[in-house]
Amino acid sequence: MTAQAVSPAAGNMQKGRKGGSTQSDPSDFRRRTRARHPLALYIGKRFVISVFLVFGVTLVTFVLTNLVPADPVNSILGEQEANDPAAVARTRAELGLDKPLWEQYWLYLVRLLHGDFGESFLTKTPVLDDLRRVVPATLELGGFVFIFTIIFGVLIGLYAALRHRRFADQLIRVLSLGGVSVPTFWLGAMGYYFLFYELGIFPGSGRLDSRIAPPPNVTGLYTIDSLIAGDWPTFVNALWHLCLPALVLATANLSSLMRFVRSAVLESMNQDYVLAARAKGLPSHKVVFGYILRGAAVPILNRTGLLFAGLVTGSVLTESIFAWNGLGQYAFKATMALDLQGIMGVGIVIGIVYIMVNFLVDIVTGFVDQRVRIQ
Repeated sequence: MTAQAVSPAAGNMQKGRKGGSTQSDPSDFRRRTRARHPLALYIGKRFVISVFLVFGVTLVTFVLTNLVPADPVNSILGEQEANDPAAVARTRAELGLDKPLWEQYWLYLVRLLHGDFGESFLTKTPVLDDLRRVVPATLELGGFVFIFTIIFGVLIGLYAALRHRRFADQLIRVLSLGGVSVPTFWLGAMGYYFLFYELGIFPGSGRLDSRIAPPPNVTGLYTIDSLIAGDWPTFVNALWHLCLPALVLATANLSSLMRFVRSAVLESMNQDYVLAARAKGLPSHKVVFGYILRGAAVPILNRTGLLFAGLVTGSVLTESIFAWNGLGQYAFKATMALDLQGIMGVGIVIGIVYIMVNFLVDIVTGFVDQRVRIQ
């Protein structure tokens, strides 16, 4: 009797446990989903963060631009009309500057969502058209420098780390320190004077010679468009015009990347897994590329992402010296003319470039290092 009485209770307990296990637990579901698709969740999380950052960039850019103490209406009207209160009031109403700041931002945000960056006070054309014209020039220059810097920066930095405290390492450290220390504007001025004016080795300014017409516009990059059109003389001329400004931009960035790669590789060489691989007697090339360089890949990826974003957005001085009609020169002219729409357009582009580059670096890092996506 006792056994018969206990068994139904035990059966009920077992049923309760089974029934409880079939109920969905939200926290358990999230853990299972995270375990099954860690990379997808990682990318989705980074994407959502990037979207919020873009809206934050628009807000910060708008507020900082409108905090400028100078009045853009005076720059638009000139000295004579700026003294006419009626003309000033009419212009402020046309530009929407008579509305509260929060309303100006809301209207600006609505226009941005429709692809309208406003009209430039300086060029009297839509800012989006101006950006489509100048951004490819900066991408061409920055991309050329980026490829050159990545190839030689990683190789030279790796070589210096493998020759730690030897003559080659000391020489590379001295040269890279000099490259980082030289101001970009001074190097650009000296390069322009000696390599163009005195020696005539490189062309001086512009993206093409004045006698050569630009290739048919496909990408806006003269080297790529001339290759698509099969115009080899234009391709050679465009590539030759790239050399001098690219050399100036690459000097500081190459030196900085070499020093960073050297430090990252040296830190990776002292890890226990590298020492264990050497103790097992693995060949040197397997230890270097399979253990040392792979261990230093994540910080190098983060550094190269910031390098590309900096090349695209930080070439104001170089573009001004070599009359390179890119984003940097456009930003400089817009700032000098108090072109608020142009300044805000450049600021938003710069912010979006940094956000996109960081997003791509996060994705690549998630593929390379499993610890990142698990965390």
